[in-house]
Amino acid sequence: MGFSSAFVVSNRKKPAARQLHAGVVSFLKSRGIKIAGSRGKPSLVVTIGGDGTVLCNKRHYGVPFFAIGSMTSFFCQARFSNWRQKLSRILAFPSTEGRLLLEAKLDGKKLPLALNEAGIRNPEPRVLSIHLSCGRRHYAFRADGIFFSTPTGSPAYCYSCGGSQMPRKELRYQAVALSPFRRLFAPKTFPAGRVCTLRISGCEKAQIFIDGQPAGAFTSKNTLRVKGARLRFLFAKQGQSGPPVPLAKKHPQAERRVVRPHLLFLA
Repeated sequence: MGFSSAFVVSNRKKPAARQLHAGVVSFLKSRGIKIAGSRGKPSLVVTIGGDGTVLCNKRHYGVPFFAIGSMTSFFCQARFSNWRQKLSRILAFPSTEGRLLLEAKLDGKKLPLALNEAGIRNPEPRVLSIHLSCGRRHYAFRADGIFFSTPTGSPAYCYSCGGSQMPRKELRYQAVALSPFRRLFAPKTFPAGRVCTLRISGCEKAQIFIDGQPAGAFTSKNTLRVKGARLRFLFAKQGQSGPPVPLAKKHPQAERRVVRPHLLFLA
């Protein structure tokens, strides 16, 4: 595979990202890569800013992403200081890494796919009465909310809320409660194909969020179903640069040689 065109987008609210934008475009052009517009179908998406910049532009499904971020980024492949070296290697030996996405449906209607997490929370300082069904298991508890995290999102919000950090290519997802009452619900992990059904009871009104962004209201009249999506989100990575170099064989006598320390006597 190779990259013939690229869409470059930066976070205009970050001065460092704005300053770097022209340099990245110039670098790609020098490598013979055409710069595409936001409505085109590029073979590579380059984001400059951080994890949020990737999440805001994740609609380019099926296209590999190369993300440049700061030291606080969790899944950006490069930093502002080393993007040139890392992008050079990826362009020379292009490959991709697929990550799990979550598919959520509100009363049967599809919501945007989630790269990090999808869930509900109460915007008011009151707990929700939550009912969660996953396969044959049913959980009923009270909490400020609950969300489902992908392995990509697990080092961030998920980990901060008591979940586990998962290997990034793992095909499982977690259910993590937000401040569960008396800690009665511990984080649970499910295979990607398992469907989790979420409802609430009572008069409270919750808010659905996907990758940190509001995605609609949620009440006792609604049902939210979540599972791993078949589609994978693609990150660009450096592929195999060549066959591995075999290790030199040691001489049998050299392996049996014993080096004895010399004693130094002082007069």
